[in-house]
Amino acid sequence: MRVPQALTDRFGVAYSERLTRTAVDEGLLSSVEELASRRFLARSVVPHIKTLSQLFNRRTDGEPGDRNYWRHTSGNAKNLRLAYFLGFMPPNQFRVASVWTELHRLGFRFTSFEGSFRAVELGAGPAAGATGIAAAEGIAPLRLPPQGEWSLIERDLSVMKLGERWASECFNLFDLPGWTARGHHHTIDREEGLLNRRAPRFHLWVSSFFLNEMEGSPAELAQALSESWERHLEDDGLAILVEPALQLQSRRLLEVRKALLERWSGDRRSPFKILLPCLGHQPCGALAKEGDWCHEQVDWWRPPYLRKLDEFSGLDRKNLPFSYLVVARTRRDRRELLPSLGEWPSPTTYRLVSPTHFEGRDAEFFVCGQDGKRRCRMGVPSKDAAPQRGSILLEAELHGAPESTRIQKVGSQL
Repeated sequence: MRVPQALTDRFGVAYSERLTRTAVDEGLLSSVEELASRRFLARSVVPHIKTLSQLFNRRTDGEPGDRNYWRHTSGNAKNLRLAYFLGFMPPNQFRVASVWTELHRLGFRFTSFEGSFRAVELGAGPAAGATGIAAAEGIAPLRLPPQGEWSLIERDLSVMKLGERWASECFNLFDLPGWTARGHHHTIDREEGLLNRRAPRFHLWVSSFFLNEMEGSPAELAQALSESWERHLEDDGLAILVEPALQLQSRRLLEVRKALLERWSGDRRSPFKILLPCLGHQPCGALAKEGDWCHEQVDWWRPPYLRKLDEFSGLDRKNLPFSYLVVARTRRDRRELLPSLGEWPSPTTYRLVSPTHFEGRDAEFFVCGQDGKRRCRMGVPSKDAAPQRGSILLEAELHGAPESTRIQKVGSQL
């Protein structure tokens, strides 16, 4: 995945000022100056960041996360919301925005909607998904109409209201005054359906770290998602799921992908196609080996206040790992969906799914394609010319076993 510099620029001074001003207006900060106070950050924000980090990122049992973290009893509820809004929402925004720019880079564009669009974000919190897409659409347009309404589904009323306000602020900041957001205070129960049956159909379905909090096996989650998309996703609509990069949680998403494909493979009329990160419906190369998993990672220039919070809390979020899945409901041909790939799926197309290391003049990395996952080496003229995690190799000639493959030739690189 190659994130454009223009996306990082979206999270600059104007963004930080709008973010902190929103926190003040919502009563989470007494004044903007509090963010300059080391004492305030150390006592009122950083402890909650550490608590939330443990809840979100330190699980090792594979079970869903703490669904009641907004009402966690470790301290002041207002400061807990502030810690999430300042410390976790912006990185999640950037993750979702990165997926959007990747779709743009590979040529995806929506077909024309009549008048306006409808979008839904599940487990929206303070609307990281909706606002991440707003940040990306202006510099990597997928041709969403200038008029549209977001439905923000959230179980905590106070956080839902914060999401409504923040979405409105971001839509204006990113020059999208025709976009609106409406919160829906609702606790989602997988067994009762992810959305109310009377809910409308949406052109865009987004969730950020949502499945991580849902109970159920991968097959049960796949059933809930597929049935919801059949009922509530418009033709030529798109679903974007962003999840943690931790081993167990990432593998859970890969198992959900596998279960989705099993459901759809038995129905020739199924309109669903997985677009990213896998470039086809082949079996997952990471699931072939127990303990393996697959995730993306993007880099950004953190807002200055976030660098300070990372320093105080011992975190380092200049690199943002995550797992993701993009599904289209469409009858369009694959080449029309991602035209930059040419004919796909193709046995000569591979995506890098690991960092790149160097052995002499060779670059070494893992790729995944129609024939599974491979450890590869490739000669490169310089380190700067080597492909990186997320790069796509087109018309690649590979020789050797999966555990030791030589790339002899690459037609082009994306």
